[in-house]
Amino acid sequence: MNAPIRIVIADDHVLVRQGIRAFLETHADLSIVGEAENGGDAIRLCREKSPEVALVDLVMPGGGIETTRLIREQNPQTQVVLLTSFEDAQQIVQAVRAGALSCLLKDVDADALAEAVRKAARGEAVLHQRVAARLMELLRQENEPGAEMLDSLSQREREVLALIAEGLNNQQIAERLGIGEKTVKTHVSNVLGKLDVSDRTQAAVYAWKSGLKQRPPH
Repeated sequence: MNAPIRIVIADDHVLVRQGIRAFLETHADLSIVGEAENGGDAIRLCREKSPEVALVDLVMPGGGIETTRLIREQNPQTQVVLLTSFEDAQQIVQAVRAGALSCLLKDVDADALAEAVRKAARGEAVLHQRVAARLMELLRQENEPGAEMLDSLSQREREVLALIAEGLNNQQIAERLGIGEKTVKTHVSNVLGKLDVSDRTQAAVYAWKSGLKQRPPH
């Protein structure tokens, strides 16, 4: 049996921390190794405990963005899942740039939170749909990235990138396109390499900024 995924929870509200702990401790494969009420304590705990995943509040003493940046600098093995009550696209973009892998709203249900932690431990990103919509609204207004990078993608790779931007996982992309999941993994790897990004969240941001993936009509 694999060792449980080690988790640090960072939030300045004790009831939120207790609630998250209560949710996650019902899963045998997840283990809470520390709680922090501010950025400094979160950074210290991650340095001492070397968790696979840190759940970091966007708005807390010390700042969720700066906390994310320092955790990732000092502990590259620790993936950061951002938790927020607000759909502030600009701050979320900054957090992604600082190294956050995923972003969830605090109204996420327990099972979805647990699954997001498991995915983070595997290096897989999760982006809440409402957050994704806000990001699209913000990023479509920014300058387009270099067209030559988008031009380097094959038609199939563009299709895969567009579905990544919708938040689909490899299995869902395979079902949507009628191809094998192994083939999807190859396409995803090619997309990340050609766009010179390190994860699916950054690829999704590129898709929105480039105009490849448009904001859905109201």
